[in-house]
Parts: sequence; structure tokens; C-alpha cells
Amino acid sequence: MAIGRVLYEHQLFKEALVSFKRACELQPVDVRPHFRAGNCLYVLGRYKEAKDEFLLALEAAEAGGNQWAYLLPQIYVNLGIALEGEGMVLSACEYYREAAILCPTHFRALKLLGSALFGVGEYRAAVKALEEAIFMKPDYADAHCDLASALHAMGDDDKAIVIFQKAIDLKPGHVDALYNLGGLYMDAGRFPRASEMYTRVLAVWPNHWRAQLNKAVSLLGARETEEAKKALKEALKMTNRVELHDAIAHLKQLQKKKVKGNGGANGEGSFVVVEPTKFKTVGEKTTLRQDLANALEIRAFQRITRLSRCDVELLKKEMNDGEVPVSYSGTGVPQRSIRKPNLEEILRRLLDFLKPETFQGAVKAINERILTVFDDTGSGRVDLGMFFAVLAPICNGPPEKRKRVAFDALLWRPVNEGGGAQIRKADATRYIKLLRAIYVPSHGVKSSFVMFDDADWGFGIMSTLLKLETGDRNRHGNRVCSVCRYPIIGSRFKEIKSHFSLCNQCYSEGKVPPAHKQEEYKFREYGSEAEAMKDKCKCFTLQSHSDP
Repeated sequence: MAIGRVLYEHQLFKEALVSFKRACELQPVDVRPHFRAGNCLYVLGRYKEAKDEFLLALEAAEAGGNQWAYLLPQIYVNLGIALEGEGMVLSACEYYREAAILCPTHFRALKLLGSALFGVGEYRAAVKALEEAIFMKPDYADAHCDLASALHAMGDDDKAIVIFQKAIDLKPGHVDALYNLGGLYMDAGRFPRASEMYTRVLAVWPNHWRAQLNKAVSLLGARETEEAKKALKEALKMTNRVELHDAIAHLKQLQKKKVKGNGGANGEGSFVVVEPTKFKTVGEKTTLRQDLANALEIRAFQRITRLSRCDVELLKKEMNDGEVPVSYSGTGVPQRSIRKPNLEEILRRLLDFLKPETFQGAVKAINERILTVFDDTGSGRVDLGMFFAVLAPICNGPPEKRKRVAFDALLWRPVNEGGGAQIRKADATRYIKLLRAIYVPSHGVKSSFVMFDDADWGFGIMSTLLKLETGDRNRHGNRVCSVCRYPIIGSRFKEIKSHFSLCNQCYSEGKVPPAHKQEEYKFREYGSEAEAMKDKCKCFTLQSHSDP
């Protein structure tokens, strides 16, 4: 143990780990070797092994009685940190809570709990934990930064700006506080101040390409075009990501058009928002505006969660292989319900191809959009069968297979056991309500069991979603949207009378250029330039036949 401590202090972590492992063999009931071995493994980036060592330390501490009580809170804290390293933030929250309960003055446990709650989208609980941490340690810059982020997420931007500034006062080189404050200033239209914050980020972290890109955007907003171009070029030196190329193309289009923003100073082309009834479609393949708006929102959720890369058959495998005990709700109805941390473990198996930080973002999105609807009472438990049924439509696989897995998930619920291949009407109705509440919250709910194909009340949005999944990376040459001036990616919507084109987003929002104001707009959708060219050839053929 003594040799291991000395090696650890000299940052010889691999050598220290060997000593602590040997101490574990010699003193298997001693908590400290496991605890210190876990610390070494965490520093070495071996988070799963670190978690296992901390669990062994926890087991030994609980078996050893009061002699290890002083170490228990720190074991819980370090176990939570190791779980966060794996991306398991919901599980980490449980251990941070335990540490705070055991030691109410443990301000670091409260800060970590608040940060983890913020990381899964539970902002009110995060604010409460972070305010308690700051009360105990007023000069805690990291806690101030995370508190400001949580307040911003709740919409209290004025207070968030003040607290971000407090974090910067406490620690002038706090990169996260500077970067996030820059974002707030940019959202508020205070572009010079935003540019200043990003410049300070780059002074601390010169290769921060996102700060460099945002600096360019804020300079563009401040109408300093030449400086914005220089900042974009610097960003290109740092990374070759497609976002930078799109930003440069956008800047070039703005210079060509010389148009002002629609009541703002962000450089977007001016536009008029048209009511939905004035948008008409030409051809059966052209997507309705509202359907596209709903599908775009679902597609954005798919992208964040990466569920479109999760094979829907894996849900079936979880139902067949997983052992989930039947529990009883307050009404006495049997169901397979599990706690959120246990559900996180299932999600980790489904999304095992994700890196920890990406998985954390996926869990946050799922918690905010799905679990908050499921757990509206705050019990912390989720009906697993219904959860799988809701997840199936947006996983990867043919549409018929997605529907089949959703159906099987509803049958798998214990309330339907023994009922053959029939789903109770109450379950079907609840399923439809959950689908609409989660994926299409702007629409009402109808109590009929038409799950996917009814365009008005079912999940008829699936056909549009499938179109986005297969074609939302298609580019249309050098064509740009007539409103936002960005290159068109995905479908192109061409107005057949005025011949202007809109991107997916502007079409779904009903934006049109003011120069082409009409009583009615008729759009044809093109998934690729090949389709557009084919349509143009048809027009030429028809014209040639009509010539005398």
C-alpha cells in the first residue's frame, strides 16, 4: 500500500496499480486497496475496471461496519465518476445522491449530482443541487458554470448571464463559462460581446474549432464580414468538418445577394411566413408541409439518439433474453417496469457502438422526450414493454419489421399474457396517445387503433420519416435555398410558378422570399437533381409534342 501511494503521487499509475492489486490479494477485506486501485484505473481511462474495483470497495465497506463509514461517501462519489466515464449518467446520479445523504456537507457530491442531472435534462433538480453546493462553497467556479447552464436551459437567460460572469470572475480562464456565455450573447444579438468571449476561449484553448467557428458567426452578425472570413479560414486550419464548408458557402451567398436579415442582424435572407393553407403540393410524392415539419423533428431526435442505427431486432432480443420481474402499479395492474438506471443499462446494450459522451447525449434526449412522458408521476419507473413499442418505429429496419416489433412489445407486457395475439383496446389507445405525445405533440389524440398508416391520427408520418432517413444527406449541386441561402441538403421544394427553391427546413416553416409574394404557392419535391432533370426532360418532351 505504501509503495503504491508513493508511485501514485509521482503519477506512475501503472506501477501503482500493480502494488494496489497485490495489496488487494493480501488484504481482501480491506477497502483501501480496492479504492486506490479504482482511482488508478480511472486515471488510466479504464472506466469499467475502475467501476468494478469501486464496487468491490463498496461491498467491503458495507460488510466492515462503522470502521469504513468515513470512506463510504467518497467511494460513492468515485463510483459515480467512473460510471460517467462510461456515459452512464443516470446510474451515476444514484451514487452521488447516496454520497450526499451520507455526508450532507459534501459539496463536491452535490455539484457532481447537479451536473449529472443537468446532463440528463432534469434541470430543476440540477439547479437545486448546484445552489446547495454553492451555498456550502461560494467560490466554486465549476458549480456556478453548471448552474448558469441549467438556468439557461430553463429559459432564465438574464440570471444565467450573471452567474456565468460570476464563474469567470472566480476563474478568468474558465473555458466552458466563456464559451457558453458567448453563446448566450449571440442568442441575444450582442455579437461584439459574443466575439469577445470566443476570443478569450481561443486565448486559453487555441485549437478550439467550435469557438473559432462561432467567433466567425458572431463577427458576421456584427457585420464585420472581412474579419468573419479570416476567422472561418482559421477554423478550416483546425478541422475539415462539413459545417465549416457550409458556413463558407453561406457567407459567399450573402455577399452575392447583399440582403439583410428579417428584422435581425444575423445575415439571413429576408422572408415572409405564409399560412399553411396557401401551401399546395404538386404530385403525389410531394410531402405536405406539416408532415415534413413533424418528420424533421423526429429525424432530429433520431440523429441525437442514433436510434436510426439501432437494429429494431435488438429490441426483440432484449424482450426474449432479458429477465425483467413483474411488478404491480398503484392500481394493481401487473407490468414489467424498471427503474431509470436499469433502463440506461438496456440502452447501453442497444447503443453499444456509441462513445460514452455520445451515449450520454442520447440518454439525455431520450429522458427529456420519452421518459418524462412515461414517468409523469415522478416514480422513477418505466413500463418497459410500452417503452420498446414507442422506440420501435424510429429504430433501423424495414417499416413492416418496425411495426411487428412494436406489436410484439405490446403483447409482451404482462397485462396481455395469456390473451393470445390480441392487444387490449385500452393498451392500444394508450400506445397511440404516447406516440402522439412524444413524437407529434402539436396534434390531438383520437381513440382509435390505427397505429401507423392513418395520415391523420395514426403514425402515418412514418413514410415521410423513411424518406428523410434515406435522402436527407443528398445535395443538389450548387443550389441554395432562396430564403436561408444555405446549400440545399435533402429534398428540394421548387415553386412551379416563380421557380424559387426551398430547403426542408424553410419549406416546413412556411418561409418564402418576399419578392415572390403570391396568393397561393404550389411546390414540387425533388429528392435529387436527377429527379429534377428527369422532370425537366418530361416538360421538354410535352412541349415538343404540342408544337405544330
